[in-house]
Amino acid sequence: MPHPQHKDIRWRRSLRLHLLHKCGIWSAIPGCSHLLHRIHSPVRGLIQFSDITELTVQTRLLELLNAIDEAVEQEDHSRALQLILNNWYNLPDPAPLRERTAMLLATVGRKREAVEVYSRVARHYANAGFPTRSLAAIKQMQSLNPSSTQLLDHFTTLYSVRSPFLERDLQQPTIPNLAAPPELELSQTEDTDELFSQAVERATDPEGTAERPGSLPALPLMSLLPPKALRRLLDFVEYEIYAEVQPVITAEDRPKDRDLFWAVSSDLIAHDDDEQFIIPAGTLLGVSAFRAQPAPPKYRVTSQKGSECLRLSRTAVEELTQQFGDLPNRLATLYRHALTKRLFERHPMFAELDEQAIEKLPTRLTGLRLDSETIFIKQNKVSPGLYILLDGSADVVRQAEGTEVTIETLQPGDMIGEIGLVEPRPTVATAITNTACHLLFCPRDDFVEFAARHPSMQTFAENRARQRIEFINEKLSDSDLEPLA
Repeated sequence: MPHPQHKDIRWRRSLRLHLLHKCGIWSAIPGCSHLLHRIHSPVRGLIQFSDITELTVQTRLLELLNAIDEAVEQEDHSRALQLILNNWYNLPDPAPLRERTAMLLATVGRKREAVEVYSRVARHYANAGFPTRSLAAIKQMQSLNPSSTQLLDHFTTLYSVRSPFLERDLQQPTIPNLAAPPELELSQTEDTDELFSQAVERATDPEGTAERPGSLPALPLMSLLPPKALRRLLDFVEYEIYAEVQPVITAEDRPKDRDLFWAVSSDLIAHDDDEQFIIPAGTLLGVSAFRAQPAPPKYRVTSQKGSECLRLSRTAVEELTQQFGDLPNRLATLYRHALTKRLFERHPMFAELDEQAIEKLPTRLTGLRLDSETIFIKQNKVSPGLYILLDGSADVVRQAEGTEVTIETLQPGDMIGEIGLVEPRPTVATAITNTACHLLFCPRDDFVEFAARHPSMQTFAENRARQRIEFINEKLSDSDLEPLA
């Protein structure tokens, strides 16, 4: 996979599209976490809204930032600085203009001042709940001053699994749009040195920055890690800017070679046949490579010119795994959480549960990862509870007098064990995985107690148990049992 040209700071075009979405942090489609916003080609064409999302296109902010970036690319620093200063108080949160100021300072070699501004921007974004934007600023600051690590320590305190500030259901906010149309027409050229002085003064002024953290959104994977592991992971994370439209994840990527990406800007695009999806900032891409049965990604992901992301290379993942052996389990947990949330949203057994019940449901479930050819229900034994397949496949096999027949092959979303929920009698078949699988398990007593307060689940389980009994009876009576080899 070609690597983006991320050395040239002039390519910095961020915040093209900002998405305020109401999904949970682990919402996912295979290969990506919470890809929710469907659009038609071209990218800036018609936008379709799903019933769980809201899309806010920051046209005013985008217009201003593009104008600043174009002035920087043309080395018209005076115009870029005037655009920043003239629109400063038109933006409720001027953090993007602080970033542009730091970029300009770095461009002209004023590294000390650039580091100071990036530091303020990074701390503000971290405290205000923009974790990927904070890391982007930290990494740019470190490119100018590699010895600076204080802000990585601060980020670790805020976003590790032990942080007291994290709220799991909180979404990464959107940067407010300009209050009025941007002022792009400049009356006269001003002294560049004086403009730099004014811009530095404003960019380093703490007014308008979040000096203390409030409630913060969790960041996929990173917020599952304890402080020591997260701090080490941050050393490996790379910040990248794409200089042109190019592939980020392709269908040809082998799972063992695939990197992890967090979207910083909201303009990466996932492609599925003739449809496209905007990927929100904070999204983690590449998790499906760590599923129980790794598979090629279902979606192609491409950048736009100026798209920003954070990358954790597969080599870095392997080195981190040697240092912190639990990392693959955390990735598998992340993938299982995504599948679980998707299951809750789509499975008919949970269709009538209210939001409060859905929030309590995970406390009744245990996530399992089983290797291929693992028996999890034994014939003639009472099933311990309900199993729901999240990925992979499993066979339901009946054995008798040296012969066997495969009654059914379970696919993702299928459940088994429901007969034992209705009547605790010995099972008539064995359930065995034929690939590595992720499953959810609910013990019988927990299900009975939960379903007593939510009768729709009990009714669904009873109907499924009756259907399965009828299906098994028909299958066994109509099938010829083949001798075991």
